[in-house]
Amino acid sequence: MGFVDLHSHLLWDLDDGCRTPAETLEAARALAALGFTDVATSPHAQDCYRGGDAAAVARRLDEARELLARFGVPLRLHRGAESVLDARYLALLAAGEPRGIGESQRYALVELPFLDPVPDLPDFLRFVAARGVRPILAHPERCAELGRPGRAREAVELGAVLQLNLGSLSGRHGAAARAVADHLLDAGLYAVAGTDLHAPAAAVEWIGEAMQALERRSGREALRRLCRENSRRVLQGEDLA
Repeated sequence: MGFVDLHSHLLWDLDDGCRTPAETLEAARALAALGFTDVATSPHAQDCYRGGDAAAVARRLDEARELLARFGVPLRLHRGAESVLDARYLALLAAGEPRGIGESQRYALVELPFLDPVPDLPDFLRFVAARGVRPILAHPERCAELGRPGRAREAVELGAVLQLNLGSLSGRHGAAARAVADHLLDAGLYAVAGTDLHAPAAAVEWIGEAMQALERRSGREALRRLCRENSRRVLQGEDLA
């Protein structure tokens, strides 16, 4: 089985990701060339983007599947979203709308502010867990809250899943993000990885470099576990290894 990307802004004209069908097609071809077979599309589920409209996202997902099939791109697209873990999302979750990943929606990709503190994070995580959803925290190495001493481990102990942003390992997001990513890898706190792909430009090069950096740093087993095994388990709604 191939790699699985749980974090990709592949669907066009829904957020700050791919802008046109042509960009979606090019980005999908790049992922397929790198050995990915499955992608959970994750447009920003915010009111300032069309990705906040679940019905519009579902329609665009169907259109993207048809586009890839028409051009013979061997990449399976799955439902998903990237939600901000805030009071708005908790209200949606309480109403039975987790904007989760795959058919089971047992896992949901959520993000924290990059700079602002989140003092209520433990309460937020307990609320999500109580509703049968495991939150996957996107790009934790870029969030100041998770850079606080012990905060990332606390989040994991409360049931959160940390997702490595692959670009952080190649320096794509700066030296500080790379240092935190190294720390979280050393601590064994990452369970999955994602590309956070927004555009097709040079995607084969930078994602390939990032995956090689992960393999050089932590070994082939870590690459397999973070980019294939656990990510596929998320898609299928299974427990993580």
